[in-house]
Amino acid sequence: MTALPDHIDVAAYVLGVLDEDEVDAFENHLAQCRKCALDLKDFAVLPDLLDEADQAGLLRGTAGERPDGRSVRAMLDSVSIDRGRKRRNYALAAAAVAVLLMGGTAAATVKLTSGSGNTSNVAQNTQSPPKQSAVANNETDVFQELSRSDPKTGLKAKIHARPEAWGTSIEFEVEGAKGPGRCELVALTRDGGTMPVTTWLVGAPALNGDKAPVQLDGGLGMRWNEIAAFVVRDSSGATLLNMPT
Repeated sequence: MTALPDHIDVAAYVLGVLDEDEVDAFENHLAQCRKCALDLKDFAVLPDLLDEADQAGLLRGTAGERPDGRSVRAMLDSVSIDRGRKRRNYALAAAAVAVLLMGGTAAATVKLTSGSGNTSNVAQNTQSPPKQSAVANNETDVFQELSRSDPKTGLKAKIHARPEAWGTSIEFEVEGAKGPGRCELVALTRDGGTMPVTTWLVGAPALNGDKAPVQLDGGLGMRWNEIAAFVVRDSSGATLLNMPT
């Protein structure tokens, strides 16, 4: 055993060959180590396999004396006794591992009782912290949508926004603008700034330029949560449509 718990201690723990201090140290490590929890689950059948092999004489048949004079048979007997005494504790640990692997949100604490009567916490799984939003995690498969209209100006618009590594991509659809003229879509930031997104020309009514929806793409070097609103303006700067986020 090492002074600090290591991944290789899983088998020793399952076999029941650790002393009390080592058991406590490993169980504290187990509560925080998913790899060891998975290994512990895999090693679940090892004690039974060894017991079967021992009963069949496979372990003791050729066991002789160690160079230091200690009997291997006596050591096997001692380990077998310890393993039997700790089997119940190991079963409780396995239950704690199941809770750890399921990742439940309810608190789950399992107490183990050693041969001397001391107790130690095996696993304590408290409620998971709130998950960050997809935008905060820079995930690129989550969309934001806005749809607004203004009966006074007759303008209707839709925005489909997607977070990107570089900022936010914008798909914009607008209809109802009166022409001829030029319109623009800008983003108002929460710190009071203004950033252009895209511009387009509106045809004269005689050319039916104000009937068909216009579809445009744009982008912003900022995150969605930094945007307070999108605004459609005409060439004079007058607001035709306000789209708060």
